[in-house]
Amino acid sequence: MIRVGLIGAGFIGRNHFNQYEKLTERARVVALCDKEADRRAGDWSKVGGNLGDAQGTKRDLGSIKPYTAWQDLVADPGIDLVDICTPTFTHREIVTAALRAGKHVLCEKPMALNLDDCDAMLAVAEGAKGQFMIAQCIRFWPEYVYLTQVFQDRRFGDLQALQLRRQAETPAYSLNSWVLNPELSGGAILDLHVHDVDYALGLLGRPEAITAQACIQANGASDRVHALWHYAKPQVVQLEGFWDMPAGFGFNMGYTAVFEQAAVQWDLSSGKPVTVYRRGQQPESPELPPGGDGYFNEIDYFLGCAERNQRPSVSTPEESRHAVAIGLAEKESAHKGTRVAVQL
Repeated sequence: MIRVGLIGAGFIGRNHFNQYEKLTERARVVALCDKEADRRAGDWSKVGGNLGDAQGTKRDLGSIKPYTAWQDLVADPGIDLVDICTPTFTHREIVTAALRAGKHVLCEKPMALNLDDCDAMLAVAEGAKGQFMIAQCIRFWPEYVYLTQVFQDRRFGDLQALQLRRQAETPAYSLNSWVLNPELSGGAILDLHVHDVDYALGLLGRPEAITAQACIQANGASDRVHALWHYAKPQVVQLEGFWDMPAGFGFNMGYTAVFEQAAVQWDLSSGKPVTVYRRGQQPESPELPPGGDGYFNEIDYFLGCAERNQRPSVSTPEESRHAVAIGLAEKESAHKGTRVAVQL
């Protein structure tokens, strides 16, 4: 039984908590840390979000030990795994402390706001007793796992074009609106769009260069980005991410992938399943890989890594670092108005 200490009971922390409740034969949340008293006590009714458990409820935390300071939770010898669901600017300090304390560490995306912080975490993880992974849930989302499978086995031939999209109204659910401060969150590029950056990186590898445009606010926040990824192989790869839509728009994620013999499309907001369009045939909805959503699958996977004391291979910390690097390259391209070579 893996004893979990959860740090942060906002939107994503609640979603992680829900997944551990489905995995009680393998893991149990024994401690929870949040600086807000109501959240620490299980009152999550004021905590909203954009996906999964989008609106919180009041929960009876029973014997779960409450902590006000994350340092005390990390020092608790009764905890095996620390799950970090705190704002991005805190990641380096908490991750490195938890790894040095000998814990397994799962940390929410993005890894950090800059490469120095990412590299510091990687350096500590290299000699740490516990395993370490960034929670890049899209790599584990069934609709995206299916796309990865058809790309890898080439059942529809070579990929010709890929468009990834992540679209949202302006997020109003973060505590004190920290997510809208680019110095704390990195803006839409690192907080929202990084999901698709990471997925494309895992699927296609590093692009040679990037050309991006962004809507940049007075405070430096990039609320919308459209990026072309350039590869030596002839294929069109375009990613878009934005959270500048008015209230009521909601949230959508999806993709369109065009192969030699078929196209595959999915949009969350449409309510339709993944659809395959083969040339000359009727559209069909394929059977997706078994399992839950990406939140469940990523935690289920990392628990396996902790149980076997084995480094993650589906989503490695190094790849999560590279996703930050590419996101920053997109930002640089948008600010300069030029094509930028990608160096990892």
